[in-house]
Amino acid sequence: MPLRYQRHTARGIVVHDNKLLLMERWRLYEQQKLHYFSIPGGGIEPGETPEQTVVREIEEETMIAVRVRHRVLEMHDGDSVHAIYLCEYISGEPALAPHAPEAIHGDDNRFKPGWVPVAKLSDIPLTYWEPLRSPLIEGLKNGFARQPVIVNAGVSG
Repeated sequence: MPLRYQRHTARGIVVHDNKLLLMERWRLYEQQKLHYFSIPGGGIEPGETPEQTVVREIEEETMIAVRVRHRVLEMHDGDSVHAIYLCEYISGEPALAPHAPEAIHGDDNRFKPGWVPVAKLSDIPLTYWEPLRSPLIEGLKNGFARQPVIVNAGVSG
């Protein structure tokens, strides 16, 4: 069952040693236990650019330092827009920062950042982010265009 959010987010695609940085999630949603992966990122705060959000959120969620290159994907879901940027890995190893909201959640909502081999991307559960699978795999395989690919998740606002 797809999860639905009503917000604007900015997220980052980070590849290092042919592995993609993803957030693994375990979550209780409408009485269902879900397990899936998502591109790290989060809500854009007032006065913050999407690029600033990507850098802040990736550092908060994963302890990885990145440099934003350009927007490569955009997912529209009702009134929500998720801007996804290609990022350059600078340094760090995936771990939840102790002060991150993701580190505070209980057993019904757990997060674990980590590297997933790009070759395994077609095999992992994406749940809400499923509409991004094909353009993400295509971009990682053949390079991302300078103009973002717009993906409609198929939900009306």
